[in-house]
Amino acid sequence: MKVKVIVVDDEAPARSEMRYLLEKIKEVEILGEAGTADEALKLIDALDYDIVFLDIDMPGMNGIEMVEQMKTLSHKPAVIFTTAYGQFAVKAFEVNAADYLLKPISEERLMNAITKVQSNLKNGKKGRATGTGEEPKKLLDRIPVTKQSKTFLLYPEEIFFIESHGEFAVVNSVKGKFMSSIRLKEFEQRLSSKSFFRAHRSYIVNLDHVREMISLYGGLYMIKMDDKPGSEVPVSRRQTRKLKSLLGL
Repeated sequence: MKVKVIVVDDEAPARSEMRYLLEKIKEVEILGEAGTADEALKLIDALDYDIVFLDIDMPGMNGIEMVEQMKTLSHKPAVIFTTAYGQFAVKAFEVNAADYLLKPISEERLMNAITKVQSNLKNGKKGRATGTGEEPKKLLDRIPVTKQSKTFLLYPEEIFFIESHGEFAVVNSVKGKFMSSIRLKEFEQRLSSKSFFRAHRSYIVNLDHVREMISLYGGLYMIKMDDKPGSEVPVSRRQTRKLKSLLGL
């Protein structure tokens, strides 16, 4: 099934580069391009596109604001953001973008993003940046985190464990420690299809990075991770039985 796409970027060379990449993919049909958000909204309203490849940092109405305007349209295509800046990732995910591609974009990364949207179209799911419900968030294969005012994107397998600190969370990963404004409950939903387990009300652990289970007094357990410091994460009494079942203990 071919997907109908439109490329939106205020810079003509950037649009040309994106067209060049997309034209290599036989499952894609490029039906339009626009240099401004206003122009793009008119085109999207006139034709049922499947995907909008959208730059964020544009003069006038930016990409995030354009997505908000798309909520008023009868047809709401999936939005894949394309940008050279990582700091917009959190906001992009808040509007349920189907994906977030950092320039320069590799052919493999682009194909993966398109395949995700195709899969949702075949399954009859929205998967739209302007849709409703929780499904779009499950499409994301990377987690936005921050450090020193910069936004980074982590793959789930890079995460050791996540700990809650009130209004924010600390994400412990192979690339170091990062902050996130995402609550643990939302992390639990986003990572539900991965090897993550809510060990404690304040901790989510990646079971693929568990080194050992330490038995404590009273039937309680502590999880030891395979990160460099060998971090230890508590397991609540309520979750102990479920964890032992998952690990076949």
